Amino acid sequence: MEILLLILALVFMAFSAVLTAADSAFYALSRHAAERLRAESNSKSLSAILDETETHAQAIKFWRIWFETASAVAVALLVAQWIENVWLIGLISTIAMAGLGFVLVSVSPRRFGRSNAESVVQNTAPMVRLLRIVLGPVTNWLASIAKALSPGGVDEVGYLGKERLRDLVDRASEGEDLDEESAELISSVIDLEETSVRSVMVPRTDMVVLTAEQSMHSAIDLFIASGYSRIPLIGEDTDDIQGIIYLKDLIREIHGLQQAETLADLARKVRFVPESKSAAELLQELQKESIHLAVVIDEYGGTAGLVTLEDLLEEIVGEIDDEYDRSRTELIENPDGSLFAVATAAIDDIADHFDMHIEEEDVDTVGGLLSKTLESVPVLGSTADVNGLRLTVVSLAGRRNRIGKIHVERLETDASDHIENDEDSSHERKP
Repeated sequence: MEILLLILALVFMAFSAVLTAADSAFYALSRHAAERLRAESNSKSLSAILDETETHAQAIKFWRIWFETASAVAVALLVAQWIENVWLIGLISTIAMAGLGFVLVSVSPRRFGRSNAESVVQNTAPMVRLLRIVLGPVTNWLASIAKALSPGGVDEVGYLGKERLRDLVDRASEGEDLDEESAELISSVIDLEETSVRSVMVPRTDMVVLTAEQSMHSAIDLFIASGYSRIPLIGEDTDDIQGIIYLKDLIREIHGLQQAETLADLARKVRFVPESKSAAELLQELQKESIHLAVVIDEYGGTAGLVTLEDLLEEIVGEIDDEYDRSRTELIENPDGSLFAVATAAIDDIADHFDMHIEEEDVDTVGGLLSKTLESVPVLGSTADVNGLRLTVVSLAGRRNRIGKIHVERLETDASDHIENDEDSSHERKP
């Protein structure tokens, strides 16, 4: 009897350790590596696990807990063969299982699973699949009960879930292993897969286009004025995209290095994409095809806008400015003394223009000052009075429709107050 209980305790503990290693391995394995394993091994068990990750994850957790509990019971029964005191049996069994469980079931298998993820996943897939089949619908019931008992909690979406990855990134950024900028970059890459082309494209109303009737030199002027290196060529209207004109091709033609009579002769093939397409998928396609611009079409086949490789990259790394972008004038003075300022203009530059002192601890730009005053995201037409100035959003910029240009004027009441204050001061100075 004692030998049987010892064997059962060791067997149950071994199963628990294997399931712990499998759990860590599946979470550590990347989606790309998992799909490669599926293709190379041609394993039906692994394929089924990857198709239904959540239910198999719940099955692993259930059976791991079951085997740990069963081994603890076997150890308690084994100790009971030698000791009659119930409390002493419980104490010795608890101490033994805590030590063995920590070393043999928790720490070591998890490290082994993470370090040898591919081999562990491949070798344990048949067992995990079998345990899931044996458990049947019980895992779904247990998951439903857990969700009911903890409403608002984060769902576990399986071994390779995005929520799990986001949670790991957030945890790492809270410590010293990952800085906030790197965490945001990783989160942007994760979010890109869920972002549609429609949300990153330049809408058709903001598109710069060429017509077939334009001359080569007028086309060059448009390229210079817009700062773009690729511009769509249209026919009757924007819905009739005939091709893409490249600035390099146009320059070669003007210098006599090409033979073309019209802009249509220079037009290159257009890459059309639906607006519902994933931004991550399009980024991979454009990179593979060495294409930098695609025309976005709506559900009716009309032109919805255009998207560039730079637009997609900016979703990951943020706004990208080139030499021409940085050289744009941030402040434009009006005849009445007011200013048109870009949202990124420094507050100190605004203060210097109006010969006044503005002290703000949390923000450095005029756009940030407006957002702080409104306590919300500014939109077109948003206005606020702060530090004797009136700030009004007069235009938006970029494909994300962020605030672009802000009208800044000094309040007349502020000037009057200064005059009154000066008069009061002069009266006070009179003997």
